Amino acid sequence: MKLSLGLLTPRGPIARAIILFAIFFCVVFSIEPTSSRAQSSPDSPPALRIGEVLNYRIDWRRFSGAATAQLQIVDRREFFGAASWHFRAALHTAAPLRAFYPLDDEIDSYALSTGLESREYEEHFREFDQSEDATAALIVAGQVLTSTLPRVIVPPRTRDALSAIYFLRLADWKAIPEVRTPLFDGQNIYTMIATREKTEILQIAAGNFKATKIFVRLLDRVREIPGEHFTVWLANDPTRTPVLCEAHLPIGVLRIELVSDPAWPAPATTKAALPAK
Repeated sequence: MKLSLGLLTPRGPIARAIILFAIFFCVVFSIEPTSSRAQSSPDSPPALRIGEVLNYRIDWRRFSGAATAQLQIVDRREFFGAASWHFRAALHTAAPLRAFYPLDDEIDSYALSTGLESREYEEHFREFDQSEDATAALIVAGQVLTSTLPRVIVPPRTRDALSAIYFLRLADWKAIPEVRTPLFDGQNIYTMIATREKTEILQIAAGNFKATKIFVRLLDRVREIPGEHFTVWLANDPTRTPVLCEAHLPIGVLRIELVSDPAWPAPATTKAALPAK
């Protein structure tokens, strides 16, 4: 489903490919449990806590450590008249790739505590000394909204590409063989199909993990997007940390590997941002 709301302006092919990678890195974690037994209590999930920061290294083609990504749980408080989480993701290119493609992008998501349905989505792009910002409220048809933000009409129970990561961590994959969900990536709405495959032992920079392997593909209406599929591994522990992802895209295969201790707290200087009024 294409949206012509101008949330993302046209970008060059390399820029668009990298941004899509950043988005799809989050997209692969957007999984909708199909039964009540498939999720933990949404109000007190053992996997989510304020201040958590996860750091990742991104390898692409001959570039080892081409970029870095960070996922952060900034805050949980009253937003939009209901208890909500504030999630943040950041992406930075690193040397030597940064020499010809400087990129510092950030995405903020505000999602309801119950169910993690998205209510506000923000993009902040910083590339080649140019800035681009966009904010939108996500609403279901017929929903009353007092905000003056640009509105995106989405299907019920839609998560954005960032809040979906954390929603996945509430799921019990022992009870879910395959799931589908609508997902908003900042410009389009897709249907994602995720299939549980097997449990594996991983040896990565952050340590050794026993993890569940999940295969993901995306549909634009009924047509599967060609040349793009993903595999993600979630740690089999109470935090259900996403420890590894392999994204197969037209620009090549990207490997996103956890490098930091999942218990590492957010820096003391971090300030929680308020959603746009």
